[in-house]
Amino acid sequence: MGLPINTNTAKLLLMGLYESGKSTIRSVVFDGKDPKDFTESSYKATINYHRDIRSLVGDEFVIFDLGGQENYLRDFVGEKAEFIFSDVRALVWVVDVNNIENVSVSNFYFDLALKNLVKFSPEAEVFCLLHKADLVLSHLLGGILETLKEYFTAPETISCKYFATSIFDKSIFAVFSEITKLLISKSSHAVSIEAAIKEFLSENVEISGVTIYTEEGLPAFEEGDMVDKIIVPANLWLSNSERLSKEFKTEKTLKSTVETDEYIFVFQRIKEKLLLTGLAKKVAPTQFVLLKIDQLSDTINKLL
Repeated sequence: MGLPINTNTAKLLLMGLYESGKSTIRSVVFDGKDPKDFTESSYKATINYHRDIRSLVGDEFVIFDLGGQENYLRDFVGEKAEFIFSDVRALVWVVDVNNIENVSVSNFYFDLALKNLVKFSPEAEVFCLLHKADLVLSHLLGGILETLKEYFTAPETISCKYFATSIFDKSIFAVFSEITKLLISKSSHAVSIEAAIKEFLSENVEISGVTIYTEEGLPAFEEGDMVDKIIVPANLWLSNSERLSKEFKTEKTLKSTVETDEYIFVFQRIKEKLLLTGLAKKVAPTQFVLLKIDQLSDTINKLL
């Protein structure tokens, strides 16, 4: 496979030994695949690397899913190092909790990867995942994660965070929510949108929280004191939005509300298949909340 031209687009690297779960993570988090669809027989090793360009809030970033066989890893940290490790914003290193016998090998290439990261992308952040954590007894997980932190150490100049993850719960999405925000953190579009949301909340105190989600359910923006309450209804809305779009064909943006005893949730599609959500306590009339979220939607669409 020839090397494509490096256009200085921010990169997300997925690295680790073969069968650590990198490609499955990519498919679940970025392609919306159902984790239950993956079996041992469906596993296909990544040959060399898989490169995928994504767009978010007007800026592009590249996901590199790097093959985990040692002959590929030697190339990545060797002769291809400058191509692989230049312009990296986030490196995700995946360690399979079921492959403890290969931890030393994984750590060897982790150290080499970080040396290249320091050289070519010194401002990048590292996320080290103890993956397939659902297969570990819960009372043992904390100790194993602490051992991982001690073993997979990063230079003081590199920010490195450690997580226990699984594709079968929200843990993997929690990590990639943080990574998503990091990937767009230097985007002029993102800075403008964040400022617009903050100004909106300061001028409309009746609205308790605003989020913008990707179509895969990753929050790109979260502002307000009560954004945690939006997560579950927003993801439920996203999981049914395609069906809703087909059922209620309209030239206007698909939107809906959900009301509980205490809160009003507003869901509205905006450009790039993003979902804008707003939350207000029921002291505010529903029509008022809808009007205000409409206004915010117009503002953000102009910025995208």
